[in-house]
Amino acid sequence: MSEYTLHSELHNIGAKVVHTTRLHRFVSDTPTDHHGTDTGPSPVEYLLGALGACLGASAAAYAHSPKYKIKLNKFDMDFTAETERYPDKSSRVTKIHAKIDCQSDDMDKAKTEQFVEDVIHVSTIHNTLQNAVEFTFEITTP
Repeated sequence: MSEYTLHSELHNIGAKVVHTTRLHRFVSDTPTDHHGTDTGPSPVEYLLGALGACLGASAAAYAHSPKYKIKLNKFDMDFTAETERYPDKSSRVTKIHAKIDCQSDDMDKAKTEQFVEDVIHVSTIHNTLQNAVEFTFEITTP
């Protein structure tokens, strides 16, 4: 088991929140049309970033695993999220589409697709969200 801690502090400027974890500080905010000051990514953008960070870390770990032992030439990801707002003013992310461009001279198309499927399968963030959000994945290979 791993445990993670983070401290978040709302600043009295729009929706700016400063987060601190270990030795790292980062800012989130919302665009000005959502009453923020646009000084950082929005919470949904951070959610997509967390997904990308986790998939990227999983891809790096799998590339060096005994099952693959490959050199990745490219593992690029593009994400799109859709949100829905409800009559009570609450909202949630309902859909996430991920386009993953994976390239390695060490794998053919079928092995590349299996590699990406394995990466998705072990991603902590994906596994956390998969029952709450509709996911679609598009895998591109050379």
